[in-house]
Amino acid sequence: MRKTALFVGLLATACLCSGGWLLWATHRFFNGADYAPHVVTMLSYEAGAVEADGSGIFLPAALLLGIGLVLGRFAVKLWRNKAE
Repeated sequence: MRKTALFVGLLATACLCSGGWLLWATHRFFNGADYAPHVVTMLSYEAGAVEADGSGIFLPAALLLGIGLVLGRFAVKLWRNKAE
């Protein structure tokens, strides 16, 4: 069980690190001059109940961070399991 916990912990660490890096890189791109350069800024518009402001590009980073947290929690539970 401990070897599996270490492997899952490594996967969790990889997901958290890559998710953090992707969030940082996406934030830099989102606030940079390259993101939608020819679009005129609008006050606000909505599609359904969701404001369409382009913040959906952060979803892959949020998914990676979420997967990393779930895997990390699972690794801790595996580590604490004494049965082998």
